[in-house]
Amino acid sequence: MIKVAICDDIPEMTSAVEKTLEAYNPTLFDISVFFTADKLIASLQNIQYDFFILDIELPSSSGINVAKEIRKHNLNVPIIFLTNFSEYMEDVFQVQTFDYILKPVTEEKMFPVIKKVIKYLDLDDDHFSFTYKRIAYNLKFTDIICFEKQKRIVIIHTAQTDFQAIMSTPELLQKLNDNFVQVHTSYIVNIKFIKEVGTNYIILTEDSGSIEIPISRKFKSQARDAIIMKMRSKL
Repeated sequence: MIKVAICDDIPEMTSAVEKTLEAYNPTLFDISVFFTADKLIASLQNIQYDFFILDIELPSSSGINVAKEIRKHNLNVPIIFLTNFSEYMEDVFQVQTFDYILKPVTEEKMFPVIKKVIKYLDLDDDHFSFTYKRIAYNLKFTDIICFEKQKRIVIIHTAQTDFQAIMSTPELLQKLNDNFVQVHTSYIVNIKFIKEVGTNYIILTEDSGSIEIPISRKFKSQARDAIIMKMRSKL
């Protein structure tokens, strides 16, 4: 799912944006709504959003200032502004804005912008998107061998190299497609790379060799069943 944060102090406006996103695709977006800039900014410490929809006129802090805070965490994430006035456009583009929408919000105005965001993020082509140290990455799911959790750090193993990200296991699982199975508290594997399934282990194969991953007792039954079903479906 695509994680989107909406910030507007008017509930009717956030509701209109939510309904428009759901009308575009009822299952595509994981929506977080904020009515104050402070709460949105505080959430940036723990949550990585795929894009933002901000009212440019907020009571405690302008949308421009919120965007500046977002840019401290992520230089590339798309930011869309909602505004009543086109006169703000010069300020808007100083913070690398992706686009803006003049109120009132309608499907005719929002759908083209949403489509453009999805294309920009490459999320319509089965990619895993994340940010680490203010750099945004898009990796093809088909290139990812497995994910290894080390506390808050996620090590993303690919055939070419390893990457790192910071997110919780629930956040990670929510971003993945059906080809990934959790087999251990610390490991989520791509069934495409499974060569062998043992009693308490899985062998993943790659160009440079093989990787043995443990299957924990907690995930043993559901992981083995899920792997067998998904591997059969590929036949």
